[in-house]
Amino acid sequence: MTAMDAAVSDRRPALAALALGSLAMIVTGLQPLLLSALADSGRLQAGLVHPVAIVELLAMALSVALCALLLKPRRLNLWAAGAATVCVLAGLAALVARDGQVFALRGVGGLAGGVLVWITVGMIARQARPEPWAAAFFLIQSAGQVFAAALANALGPMGGVMFAAGLSGLCLLVAPLLAPAMEDLARAGKRAPDRRGLLGLAALFLYFAANAALWFRMTDLAAAQGLGAVSGLVVLTTLGAQMLGAMAAVSLAGRLSLRRLFAVVVASLLLVCAVIAARPPAPLFVAAFGLLAFAALLLGASLFGVLHGADPSRRAGAVSPAAQFLAAALGPVAAMAVTSLIGLSAVLALSPVLALAALACAHLSLPRDGPA
Repeated sequence: MTAMDAAVSDRRPALAALALGSLAMIVTGLQPLLLSALADSGRLQAGLVHPVAIVELLAMALSVALCALLLKPRRLNLWAAGAATVCVLAGLAALVARDGQVFALRGVGGLAGGVLVWITVGMIARQARPEPWAAAFFLIQSAGQVFAAALANALGPMGGVMFAAGLSGLCLLVAPLLAPAMEDLARAGKRAPDRRGLLGLAALFLYFAANAALWFRMTDLAAAQGLGAVSGLVVLTTLGAQMLGAMAAVSLAGRLSLRRLFAVVVASLLLVCAVIAARPPAPLFVAAFGLLAFAALLLGASLFGVLHGADPSRRAGAVSPAAQFLAAALGPVAAMAVTSLIGLSAVLALSPVLALAALACAHLSLPRDGPA
């Protein structure tokens, strides 16, 4: 065996873990499209589409948190195989389910999907340099969701559901390739993050909730400004911006202080809100959301560094998806609430408030020292 073969062999369990979580996240990202298709075919009440998607995200947050806080990272192959099997069954059962049954099935699917993501994030959190792995994780799921959505849309409602179940089935093939165990991060039986780690998780939750609120209302904001045709261009621009954000995170790791990095990300969101509030022309509107995507991936690929800086035990990093899933679920809920009470423009005030609160939490959680 050559040195290159040995290096690839050593990385094979980590690559398997990366594939496992990426597949789980692609399936999760498909659910709004599949649920909307089920609603169009009369299998699900239209008013349940958003609640079902939110319940799935909350279930994933709960699952990741429980796994990270309660389980020793042992027998990961069995955990992954069992969780993948549940995901497949929950997906296929949607072929005959209606309304409340779909609600329950996506909750169960979320709990199982959270187990898969826990394994992936646990692997990334334990890497000496987590930034490249985190960047790959975010990029694979982002690009994968775009291409998978296009294919699922072409297959129709039932074909799309079967396609998503098939993606979950691929996790069964990946499970045997995983390392059977990972280092236990518990200290004196404690797996929960410390106070600074919790503040770091709060910072991530608040920032990603602000980000999710803006993305949730992107189409409405474009339509209100007479730019309804730009939504597709925004999605394409986002993919390129995310790639640049991930590359920036990898190149800046260890060179830019974590406090400054978080400040740059928050400043970018504030600038985006200011630009959109000024009712810009289409190119600037697209560029603003491109900047938002760039900043989100810059932080997303750097989040383990941020959380390790706040909690060197790495326990906060291991539970980080819970904060992100909560943000993805509750950010849109907050956006719906303020826009229904005040108006669409209220989201342009909500997001900056959440982002500034995130910056305050990050400032309190992160050490003063670090690269300039």
